[in-house]
Parts: sequence; structure tokens; C-alpha cells
Amino acid sequence: MVEHYQPEKAKALSQFIESVPHLVYEAHSTDYQALKAYRQLVRDHFAILKVGPALTFALREGLFALDKLDREWNGERDAAHLHATLEQIMNEQPERWSPYYKGSAHQQYIDRQYSLSDRIRYYWAEPEVEKAVAKLLDNLRQNPVPISMLSQYLPEQAEAVKVGDLENDPKAWVMDKVRSVLLQYALACESQSKGAVA
Repeated sequence: MVEHYQPEKAKALSQFIESVPHLVYEAHSTDYQALKAYRQLVRDHFAILKVGPALTFALREGLFALDKLDREWNGERDAAHLHATLEQIMNEQPERWSPYYKGSAHQQYIDRQYSLSDRIRYYWAEPEVEKAVAKLLDNLRQNPVPISMLSQYLPEQAEAVKVGDLENDPKAWVMDKVRSVLLQYALACESQSKGAVA
């Protein structure tokens, strides 16, 4: 569950810090907020915005999109099967997700793969997962997908590739998704600094 920032609840804190020179607040777990909320946080002196799962969630989204592209474009036999590899490793090593994901077997599967808490992030460094990621990137570099397929799974990145703003490389597409999350933070801070100068 995501708690969206409510400025009215932080009004007393925001007013208090204005009386303490050279200090700002650090806000933990600011993932998945709207740009407007990030701007409000910065305005209210929560100038250090801690981000975590939103970045790895974007990484997972990008890599899962590549996995679908690989399986469709290169065929099941030659594909890297990253998604299946992660599912296998997570089931073999449940200690990093099982305390957090309850419910039916199907609900646990959905949570393992798509939960905003992104417990999958603890498995990217597993050797078999790293091997699958490497094979996935290699497959899509050896046999590049057409822009029409890229557009199906990564439409923003496909558009950026078309106009020459993004390298036509699978790793670049995934990193662009991660950068898009970081951009929200940068835009929130940028708007405040411009306002201060004005």
C-alpha cells in the first residue's frame, strides 16, 4: 500500500523547521508518489527524498518487457527465460519474500512478480539470475527486435529510439525506465530551485 503525501498533515513540521536555520527533513520511503507530491514535499522542507523500491520496480518492469520480447522474437527454445528463472530461484530461496507475501499460492506468485514492495530486488545478484539477464541482453543484441515490437512493450523507449534520443540497445532501454523514476525527483527539486531564484 502506498501512502500518498498529504501536506496538511505535515503543516506543523513544515512550519517548525522554518525556525531552525540550515536544516531540512529527510523523508523515507517516498516511492511511487506523484510529481505534484514530490514538489510539495520539497516545498515543505523534506528536501532529502529517500527512494528505493520504485527504482528496482522500474528495473524489473524493463527487464520483464525484454523477457517478453526475447521469448516472442527469438522463440521459447532460444530465449533466456529470465522471468521463469527468477520464479524458480525465489521458490528455492523463499526467506526474502515469504514473511511479506501471504494468501493463496496464486496471490503469492503475483506478489513475488509485481508487488510494489518489490522483494524481487533481493534476487538480482543471484548467479543464475545474472546469467539469465546477460543471455537476455545478448539475445536482443544479436537479433535486434523491430521497433514495432519494442513499441508494444516499451513504448516510451521506442519513441525515444525513433527520434534518436535513446541508444538502440536493450540495456539502454531498461536504464531509461529507471532514469524516468529519478527524473520525477529531479523535476521536483528543479521546480523549487527555479522558484527560489525567481
